[in-house]
Amino acid sequence: MKPVVIAVAVLAAFGLGWLGGRSTAPAAAHAPAPGPWIARIGDEYVTEAMFVEEMQRRGGSQPGQFQTAEQRRALLDDLIYRRALVDAAHRTGLDRQPAVRRSLEQILANQYLQGTLRRTQQDLDVTPEDVRAEYERRADSYTVPARRRLAMIRLGVSKDADAAAWTQAESLMAQARTKALALPADVPHFGVLAREYSDDRASRYRGGVIGWIADDRAERYTWDAAVLDAGLALKNDGDVSEVLRGADGVYLVRLVEAEPARARDFDDLAAGIRQGLLQQKLTQAEHDFRVALVKDADVEVRESALAAIAPVGPAADTTPQQPPAMPAQEG
Repeated sequence: MKPVVIAVAVLAAFGLGWLGGRSTAPAAAHAPAPGPWIARIGDEYVTEAMFVEEMQRRGGSQPGQFQTAEQRRALLDDLIYRRALVDAAHRTGLDRQPAVRRSLEQILANQYLQGTLRRTQQDLDVTPEDVRAEYERRADSYTVPARRRLAMIRLGVSKDADAAAWTQAESLMAQARTKALALPADVPHFGVLAREYSDDRASRYRGGVIGWIADDRAERYTWDAAVLDAGLALKNDGDVSEVLRGADGVYLVRLVEAEPARARDFDDLAAGIRQGLLQQKLTQAEHDFRVALVKDADVEVRESALAAIAPVGPAADTTPQQPPAMPAQEG
């Protein structure tokens, strides 16, 4: 265990009120005892009530614990030793070291939070009526939009190609369309035609299937606009578009299947909605607590002094990262 952690643990155990505050009386005149006491260490007293409390804290209610005078004296010796450690730490200024003070302040802050904000948060709840109301209020956002699964055949054409190259690609795609219209009913996509005609590596070996497209979110996808527009215009499963000219080639699109929009069931969402509402309440409670606490703390901020503080580290590097170089070709 780190020395600072050990020191803080000792100071926290004995320096935060367990044995009473440190007296400001002169060393020659000991502070008066707060009640019937068992031992004195400097100006601090181990009272009878404190000793009993410590026995209980250390398992004194268990059979056999602290039944003998030897056991009770061992406990007292431990309390005296630890109090002497705290006194020595104070004398050497350990409690004034920044790291120790930060740790002690953190302990105090955590203890205060546990007794105030955390208790308030534990009492927060979300009723079934709250959950139902939230579900109804956000019904639109809980609706799964209509979507469609598309397949395509692509023949790429260079941007600087002449009209003859485009005409040739369109003629070849027209052949593919004729064959696509004659595919068996049990082939919902382009089947082997995608492998025969398409140059799109990602889809040609999957019957040309490029995946699901949400009807109201076409802008999210990177496919050519001609593909998306045609796919969204197809009405029935199995429909095939006309030959399309896109920005970088000629396309053919087929609607594999379509699913209508559907509302998600309340029972499937209730737990998540409740957790979200509870998190909102927890966050709001913490915000209100923080605002009230700082308001009561009589805070004054010198903005000019804050602005004059220079950063302790260099500024972040905003230069865009360059992609790694391509590996050298062998042979």
